[in-house]
Amino acid sequence: MTPRKTTSKVERRSPPRRGAACDLVLRSTIAEIEPAIWRKVSVPDRYSLHQLHRVFQLAFGWLDYHLYEFRIGARRFEEPDPEAKGEDAAATFLRDLDLRAGATFEYLYDFGDGWVHEVRVENVIPTPADEMDHPLPRLLDGERAGPPEDVGGIPGYNNFIEAINDSTHPEHSEHRTWVGDGYDPERFDRWAIDRAIALAAAWGAV
Repeated sequence: MTPRKTTSKVERRSPPRRGAACDLVLRSTIAEIEPAIWRKVSVPDRYSLHQLHRVFQLAFGWLDYHLYEFRIGARRFEEPDPEAKGEDAAATFLRDLDLRAGATFEYLYDFGDGWVHEVRVENVIPTPADEMDHPLPRLLDGERAGPPEDVGGIPGYNNFIEAINDSTHPEHSEHRTWVGDGYDPERFDRWAIDRAIALAAAWGAV
């Protein structure tokens, strides 16, 4: 796992206006976990990759504690940071990446735990006329709760799930106390997550 980052607030930038506004329907699945943990979201193509990062954070229940990277073809995009080696995710907009239906890319969150999300563009559709001025991202579907922060990547998550599901496991009490009684790995509340994403976007937090 990696320590909590201490970067400054990322400046929100607006893309140049050109062409018809579209929404991208993206399915993001955390790699190497079975049964799969995935989310399907609709995101305005005027959003930057940094804004897409914020949407994914909310959709999976991540807390934005760590650094991230998008891997699109041979290109790498990161949050602006003095030590970042990739391109500026806040200055790169979805509409400029030629992401057509069927295209795939990766989103990596937390360089320590290494949560790789496999993202597929399922569709590109015109933005509804009533959302042209204030487009909002939406959660369309998904399954299962996201892993807790700092659980230790795939091996740590698998051990965590085994422990909380078995009251005789030597680490059961420790993990259950750490994560809280309310955590259910099978729980997915689409309505609550969608509302959180919509409200965050409306308040300028995406």
